[in-house]
Amino acid sequence: MKPFKPTFPEFPHMLHGGDYSPEQWRETPEIWDEDMRLMKLAHTNEMTMGIFSWAEIEPSEGVYDFSVLDTLMDKIYENGGRVILATPSGSRPHWLADKYPEVMRVNVQGHKERYNRRHNHCATSPAYRERVRIINEKLAERYKDHPALLGWHLSNEYGGFCYCDLCTKKFQKFLKEKYGTIDELNRCWWTRFWSHRYDSFEQIEPPAPVIGEAFVQGMHLDWKQFNSENIIDFIKEEIKAVRKYSDKPITTNCMGFNPEIDHRELEKHLDFFSQDEYPLWANGITVTAERLAFLLDYCRGIKHGQPFIMMESAPGIHVSAMRFKKTKTDKQQLLEAVKMISHGSDSVLYFQWRKGRGAHEKFHGAVVDHYGKDDTRVFRNVAKVGTMLEKLDDLVGSVVNADVAITFDTPTRWALNGSADIGDWSDNGYHATASAFHAAFYRKNIPVDVIGYDEDFSKYKVVVLTVPYVMEQPLADKIRSYVENGGVVITSFLTSVVNSNDLCHLGGTPALGLSDVFGLRVDEIDTYRPFDQDIAENYVAYEGKEYKLSGFAEHVVAKGATALAQYTDEEFFSDGALFEHSFGKGKAYYMAFQHDTFQNALVERLIKECSLKTPMDAESDDGIIIRRRDGEKKSIYFVTNETNEEKTVSFPKAYRNLMTDETVSRTQKLAGCEFLILAEE
Repeated sequence: MKPFKPTFPEFPHMLHGGDYSPEQWRETPEIWDEDMRLMKLAHTNEMTMGIFSWAEIEPSEGVYDFSVLDTLMDKIYENGGRVILATPSGSRPHWLADKYPEVMRVNVQGHKERYNRRHNHCATSPAYRERVRIINEKLAERYKDHPALLGWHLSNEYGGFCYCDLCTKKFQKFLKEKYGTIDELNRCWWTRFWSHRYDSFEQIEPPAPVIGEAFVQGMHLDWKQFNSENIIDFIKEEIKAVRKYSDKPITTNCMGFNPEIDHRELEKHLDFFSQDEYPLWANGITVTAERLAFLLDYCRGIKHGQPFIMMESAPGIHVSAMRFKKTKTDKQQLLEAVKMISHGSDSVLYFQWRKGRGAHEKFHGAVVDHYGKDDTRVFRNVAKVGTMLEKLDDLVGSVVNADVAITFDTPTRWALNGSADIGDWSDNGYHATASAFHAAFYRKNIPVDVIGYDEDFSKYKVVVLTVPYVMEQPLADKIRSYVENGGVVITSFLTSVVNSNDLCHLGGTPALGLSDVFGLRVDEIDTYRPFDQDIAENYVAYEGKEYKLSGFAEHVVAKGATALAQYTDEEFFSDGALFEHSFGKGKAYYMAFQHDTFQNALVERLIKECSLKTPMDAESDDGIIIRRRDGEKKSIYFVTNETNEEKTVSFPKAYRNLMTDETVSRTQKLAGCEFLILAEE
């Protein structure tokens, strides 16, 4: 059982609200008063303010105007709400860019950007860091004791790259500190190939995709790591400025599986993890629900199983970043909220509260439309979500317990994405492999934690290693120990191929002693692409079914492992395609090929062999998903129909419906997208 840890002990409620930009309405303060009335009708209790307010708070250097924040902090508190206050570094005022041009990024073409957009400051710039420090300290000092203040929201959706001279010099310093000597760097980057040897750290420039070095994989990896660490270092300075005056919890909103920042390194500096997510239900109910569930389990895993905050979602339509936009149905809006909280979110928050009249996001979904009234469909749906959340305060701080873990490692994605021989593959293949395993467990109602390599494997009956291409000895030893002591591990193609500099291990793969654990050796790697019609087809045969290959497929020599599946092409020389090997008290499985549906069959085998349990002893049709969150006093169950068709679920005993306070027992029929939230009687 994971420890119970509410994010905001002084406000133990499910948060419902979102991004609020009252400065856009400072000439019409009557709208502020109307917002207070509407916030109550929408059953909201939190607003996030100040994210893009720097130009309003500091209209010129050293001149401050806190009048809007002062007024709205008071109004929101007087109306029963709380505020998560943002630092405004995500979008700088024009005067700052004019006076300190170094704050503007140099893009991948090597051009200095002009003042434009947002999220495009140079994270290295001393001038920008200093101005951010000052404004953060001003905010923290002013509002540290305000009763509305719930916590701090740093900037907004950090990310991006800068190739300026400041970043180049800092990258060179990073490399010198990491390697010590240029000879060691040359050895680790294997620069004798193509005579790419460097004679000094000063020769090294960032690998800009357009104008820089593109074929030194060690450089690529180090640049990705440097950029992530540089952004995190910027964040640490923001935290330091806030902490000078305030001890309230601190977070920042992240963007999905964003590969530009290693979230597992970032979380070490945050009090809780926050996420923005805009599911596109037009992709289909089942597909979207599965994709959303994978992301939510990832969010929960970032803070080692603790609840997270869903900082942004769309009430209605999300128009900013998607080419094809579709509105949500009433049922989809409610189902989305239920999915978020069932997987560990202690909130449903929106971007945005009220639509702006102009500029980039004026048509983005909002609780309050340009119409400005409370009788819109979206407003009514938001109010329904708020009413639901008010009945679920017992959920706050509760956890999801799982016997299965799937690894998701950002540095491995960097390495796969930067390898010249693999190509720009990881953003699809790495994620697809992890999500395919997750979906296979998800469809069988087996809870999953999505974890990093630093997590304690011994907590789990089964650990799935997602394409563990990068491997150092400590991780290999950890895997070996886990299996020896009774754990079940599943790994894939490209296991333990290179070290953290993307240098291939010698002596065969899986390297670093894992060949013994899995009882096999990989001899060759082949690939199958759906568009290569001139290449003979190949399939994997397993338990009477065949699965067509459309990705990596390895030739394997068994060294004690038992083949459970075979390639059908007789000229594809391999001892098998899927292997099982007993090692110590545990068992190791090796899936030597890439596929997105074969995992369903493998997971069915594991459920039986490992006695994996569902959250509730119920019988249900396919498409019914059951999840449970465990608190100090009770467990709450979520039963969702994630299809458009009517489905049936049968309960072995009586439960209480927390939404209606009625008793639920025996067989229930759920319409498409319908759900039940239950507690034991």
